[in-house]
Amino acid sequence: MTILGLPSSLYPTKPTHFDIERVIRPNILSLHPYRCARDDYSEGILLDANENALGHSIPLPSDAKLDEQLESGLHATLSLDLHRYPSPTHDPIKTRLASLRGLPGPEYVFLGVGSDEVIDLLMRVCVAPGSEKILVTPPTYGMYSVCAQVNDVGVVKCPLELSGDAGEGGVHGRFSLKIEEVKKAVDADPSIKLIFLCSPGNPTGTLISLSSIRTLLEYEKFKGIVVVDEAYIDFAGEDASAVSLIKEYANICVTQTLSKSFGLAAIR
Repeated sequence: MTILGLPSSLYPTKPTHFDIERVIRPNILSLHPYRCARDDYSEGILLDANENALGHSIPLPSDAKLDEQLESGLHATLSLDLHRYPSPTHDPIKTRLASLRGLPGPEYVFLGVGSDEVIDLLMRVCVAPGSEKILVTPPTYGMYSVCAQVNDVGVVKCPLELSGDAGEGGVHGRFSLKIEEVKKAVDADPSIKLIFLCSPGNPTGTLISLSSIRTLLEYEKFKGIVVVDEAYIDFAGEDASAVSLIKEYANICVTQTLSKSFGLAAIR
């Protein structure tokens, strides 16, 4: 299947058991997206946009002193062509992010209003309300379950390893992923469409090992998508990110945010 007209050469060939058409809800798969002139053009007079071509309608103060005070604030903001709709593709920032994270190009990047919106959209696109489910690994980020409830999606819980006998984190340490338990849950309930892994964990602070993530990606009985939430990945080691798996596997989605290490929570 070709998504959004992207060449098939962009898609990873692994794992062979994965078919994106079986994951996306049928009504979404058959959806004809809304299109506007900005999908095809980035300049010129786009009449279909019905923008105010004369500029913004915010009156400026007539008081000279007040006008001077606003010179570096309001004036600078109003000069940003705010009367025009922005590009729906945001290719410049996608290109920068792709370069920063070592991705082949902007087509591998999706922008959301924070990770929470991306989490919600993944459920809306992939998980049918009232009949299908997600899997989470508590203790973990509470928004997965909140979004599931909002979307009338079931939640299967498979707790992380709580014993510290093998140390902290890693493949078998405290807060590591219980691979065999997750597999059993998937075997028992084929309606599970998404597996959410928080790495580094919130609130655990430990990484889910890439070998554990790879094992789930290659597990033939799981036909859905593994979502790796990496909001805190920049506080981990250099090679800790699951982004390295994106070019290899078609059934992984990695979410990151500008609110933590970048300190840009309000940029959304």
